[in-house]
Amino acid sequence: MVWPWAASPFSGPKWVLTSAGAAALCVGVLVRRPRKPGPVALAALATLAAALLSWLFAPGATAGWTLGGIVLVAAATLLGPPLPWRAVGAAGGLAAAVVLLQALGLDPFARFVPEAEGRRLVLYGTLGNPDFVASVLGVTAPLTLVAALRARRGWTRPALLSVAIQVLALGLLRSFATVLALGAAAAVAVLFPGSGRERRWLALALGAALVVAALPLAGRSPGSVLRGRWYLVSTAAPHVADAPWLGQGPGTVVRHWPAWELERWRSRCGVDPACVAAHPEARFTGVQDHLHDDWLETLLDAGIVGLVALLTLFGTAFAAALRARSLEGLGVACGLAALAARATVDFPLQRPADLVLLAVLCGAASGLGRRDFVDARDTNPGDSMAEGRVP
Repeated sequence: MVWPWAASPFSGPKWVLTSAGAAALCVGVLVRRPRKPGPVALAALATLAAALLSWLFAPGATAGWTLGGIVLVAAATLLGPPLPWRAVGAAGGLAAAVVLLQALGLDPFARFVPEAEGRRLVLYGTLGNPDFVASVLGVTAPLTLVAALRARRGWTRPALLSVAIQVLALGLLRSFATVLALGAAAAVAVLFPGSGRERRWLALALGAALVVAALPLAGRSPGSVLRGRWYLVSTAAPHVADAPWLGQGPGTVVRHWPAWELERWRSRCGVDPACVAAHPEARFTGVQDHLHDDWLETLLDAGIVGLVALLTLFGTAFAAALRARSLEGLGVACGLAALAARATVDFPLQRPADLVLLAVLCGAASGLGRRDFVDARDTNPGDSMAEGRVP
């Protein structure tokens, strides 16, 4: 969803939809009264509790309604719905198609948004930033591949077309984090136990997608990107000790970054502006909203309690997906691995579209974890996945 006339035309409407979805799923939880929560749901509830504690005891700069993202994740894990394969494939293909139009100079939002500078920045898709688009496609592309492998004939070709569009868009977006995300997904596909033909095809396809995403990066300097990330991390990390257990509240980076950065440079250069200007890291100075490291940012926002809960959520969801020993479970595990890998160098867990994907993945993993762990191949999951039903 994009609302061109809003002050925040890309993320604002998505936060509204995320909160509305969270409310709807909470109603679903009350109506359906799901069974006793499994490990994934308990970890999601712990993550929500940690976020609420941090928000209540250390109010930050972030609006409280953004908690709708983690509420959505918790509600989805309680309900445990099957992953909506067709919806994910169609949404990923649509988001990628907008990027291709922008690359051809046919931007559908050109009349409503400021003119972007640079060949890469004009590829902002429906999310407002090329890296944000790449973050979403890095998860939807592996899931769409799985959908194509398990679909009936009527959906196979559209799914493969969606995969091709997404992979091409990932190449055009030229994001270093995409290489990390697709590499993690491919590693899961390679190391996944079993020797099914679909798993081998998935591993090969993800490897090919990784090459397509990596080749256009030849003109970008990874060293500069890494130094910039290190500057952010090394400036903020010492301040974990300021509130180690429950953190300093949501939006800590927005609120404290100017003081942290000033402290860093005063310890290095005193009050000498010439010293600052001459230093190689001076080009990284400036106001920051996020650290490009979700794990450290969670530690600052919600403390050790929040970080442990979040890591447990990813770990239990990943384990439940792999334990199902099906191609469906493998797809969920690949998506979680891609999202977790990107979170080490980006901030997807602070954005609504990525949080919705996390809810979809964790909800599906929770549903898989509540089954009797029967190999889904024995019940012809290709047909049931194609219809969106639980195998």
